[in-house]
Amino acid sequence: MKQERVILAFIAVLIGLLVAGLAFYFYQSTKTLPGSNQIILNAPTPTPTPRPTVYISLNKPNDEIIVTNKTLIISGKTNPNATIIIYTSSDQEAIQPSAQGDFSTTLILDSGENLIKLMSILPSGETTTIQRTVTYSTEDF
Repeated sequence: MKQERVILAFIAVLIGLLVAGLAFYFYQSTKTLPGSNQIILNAPTPTPTPRPTVYISLNKPNDEIIVTNKTLIISGKTNPNATIIIYTSSDQEAIQPSAQGDFSTTLILDSGENLIKLMSILPSGETTTIQRTVTYSTEDF
C-alpha cells in the first residue's frame, strides 16, 4: 500500500510539472513586445583593403648579414614596368627590370654597416620600399 502511494505521488508530481510547464510555455508565447521600441541596425559591410599593384622582393642579400667582399650583388623581382631606385649612404642608382620583372646589380659597400634601401616605382606613381642592412667587415669571426 505504501509503495502504491509513493508511485501515485511521483506520477502526480510529474503530471503537475507537465501542466505547469505547458501553462508557462503558452503564457510566454502570448506575450508581445512593443514594435515601436525596436531599433534595426544596419552594420556596414566590411571591404578588404585593396592590394597594392606594385611589389618588390629580394633574393639577395638577406637582411642583417656580414660579408667579407666589398662588392655585393643585389637581385630580386618587381613589376616589369617599374623603375628600381637603390639608395645607399654614399650613392643612388636607378635600374630597369627585365620583361619578367627580374633585376640585378652590383654595389660597392662602405666599411662597417651599410643601409640599402630599394624603392620600386610604377609609372602611375605607386611605390613600395624594402630595405636591408649589410655589414662589410674584413675581420675573421
